Amino acid sequence: MIADIEVREAGKKGLGVFALRGFARGEFIFRRRNGPAIRYEDLERVPAEQREHLTELDREHCAIVEPPGAYLNHSCEPNAMRSGVKVFAWRPIAAGDEVTIDYRLNAFGGDSWPCLCGAPSCTGTVVGSFFALDMAKQQAYLPYAPAFIRKEWRARLPHATLL
Repeated sequence: MIADIEVREAGKKGLGVFALRGFARGEFIFRRRNGPAIRYEDLERVPAEQREHLTELDREHCAIVEPPGAYLNHSCEPNAMRSGVKVFAWRPIAAGDEVTIDYRLNAFGGDSWPCLCGAPSCTGTVVGSFFALDMAKQQAYLPYAPAFIRKEWRARLPHATLL
């Protein structure tokens, strides 16, 4: 329900997505839209602004995230989760709260950048890799991670069972 969110200024983070009403844990918020798949080797052909709003699809492809999903900001303690293109409340969200996700859910490259989330557990730097997360968070996020991340997780931890 895109009518239940709005994009507006989010301080140092630029634009963000904000809840216009409260959402209960597990409640659907909206469906993210992705543009066409792009090979990483072809990214230099994509305008710089669009390269700021990418989602990894697998080790060779990404897609440009379309608004309003393009303005979901990262948090080390997100209140929302993305599963495929669906965004739902990971924990209760009050009207007026910024809706945030953890960018590390489908990241694997290991690039790092300054984190502006301000969460109590934030170290100030995001390491863009699912596998840089502590094991408890990997296990919590794993059911929502894309297939290529789940496959690699199983390969890295052959004794682990999928949750």
